[in-house]
Amino acid sequence: MTDFEKALKAYEKRTRRLLLVKTDASARFLAELENNITDYAETEHIADIAQVEARFGTPQSIANAFFAATDIEAVRKKLALRRRVTAALLAALLLWAAALTGLYVEGRNDMHGFFGEETVIAPGDQL
Repeated sequence: MTDFEKALKAYEKRTRRLLLVKTDASARFLAELENNITDYAETEHIADIAQVEARFGTPQSIANAFFAATDIEAVRKKLALRRRVTAALLAALLLWAAALTGLYVEGRNDMHGFFGEETVIAPGDQL
């Protein structure tokens, strides 16, 4: 992989991260952008990421253009759903941890903090 290809992958990765949410619209937008950049680089024999940024813009300006053309309410709903799913997973993890801790404490209480070993001395044994 050439330095230009690495820089191009990093450019596309920064752009993808700035879009914040994974929707069908953002996936189509990114696929089209990547195709356009690849076609441009091959057709014009571009080997410098600065030329790509001059033609298509910085990752931030691309993300701004995407959000300007996108229904922001759909993005908000997607982010709200992500927060709810994350909160539900965290709550389930906390409940699981509390149950596991309770079982551990109950098991320790049944043993009164130690194992029930007993030493039996038979008659005639030396101490």
